[in-house]
Amino acid sequence: MKVTLEEVAARAGVSLATVSRVLGRRDAVAAATRTKVLEAMNELGYSRSTLLHDAPRRLVAVSAPGNPEHWQVQVCTRVAKALQDHDLLVTRPLVETDPEPLRMAIDAGAVALVTPTLTSLHTEIPCIRVDEQSAAGGDDPGGEPSSESGRGSADIIAARLDLGGGMTTAFEHLRAIGHRRIGLICNDSGELAVQLIRRFRAEHPARNLGLDLEDWIARVPKSFSGGSRAVLELKDATCTAVIVQSALQLHGALHGLRNRHLQVPRDMSVVGFGDSPTMKFTGPPATVLGLDVEGLSNALIAATLNTLRITPTGLPTVPPVFRPRLIARTSTTAARQ
Repeated sequence: MKVTLEEVAARAGVSLATVSRVLGRRDAVAAATRTKVLEAMNELGYSRSTLLHDAPRRLVAVSAPGNPEHWQVQVCTRVAKALQDHDLLVTRPLVETDPEPLRMAIDAGAVALVTPTLTSLHTEIPCIRVDEQSAAGGDDPGGEPSSESGRGSADIIAARLDLGGGMTTAFEHLRAIGHRRIGLICNDSGELAVQLIRRFRAEHPARNLGLDLEDWIARVPKSFSGGSRAVLELKDATCTAVIVQSALQLHGALHGLRNRHLQVPRDMSVVGFGDSPTMKFTGPPATVLGLDVEGLSNALIAATLNTLRITPTGLPTVPPVFRPRLIARTSTTAARQ
């Protein structure tokens, strides 16, 4: 019969986290406690290949940020599966909204955190993550920690998102079909929203015309109702097109316009950020800035395997850069004159 870690912990009279630390050969366990755990394993007939010499590299935390975007969930799923295929154990804490899950993962023996978040989490274990392209100047070559990440940070930048290039692509598409009054619906918190706002201001086609672009930015909760309310506010601010950060907000925006008896794209063109299966079936199908989920996932996987010395190849001198690409559907059309 299979012996579980819970049974080992009960026999030794210690917590499950303590058993995990012993398995990981971490120094934080007293010698007497370690002896009790090993004796319990022996008495119960517990054995495990991770007791071999490379055991400290066996547990990895793969985490999306709190309330993640669809593309971030996709990346985490792909990364977790690939790491498991390399015989690594994976835990999936949500770490940005509450640090306790990550602390529990570290106490259980996690030796690396892999996440598609753009935020430095200032972890005591290597944090293998994505960054925004404009932050490139602050990083040392070869994936060394970014100076902007703060003292003591263990950030390893595996890939960069060119949000500025993505915003430029959206603006070029909308300008080509006659839009100048373009608004932004984004989350009211989070690093991705901060970066999108910054890029919106820097890349907007009307930025040099003396207009107050703040009137065309709607910061709302990542929710259906937030998007529904925001799109009508931007419509009242005379916007003829909007770029929307989250899928929930986009669905809400379409609903809000319909409730006012307005039509997409006749009365408002809509561009989403990040693609998902539902975007093909919105009414009408949504034009989006799609992200290379596979490329981002592969970059995080490669950086993790290299960091844990599972693969011999080194990290690239410059992390790969992924620019969102426009997937044109029917939620955008020429502005009404």
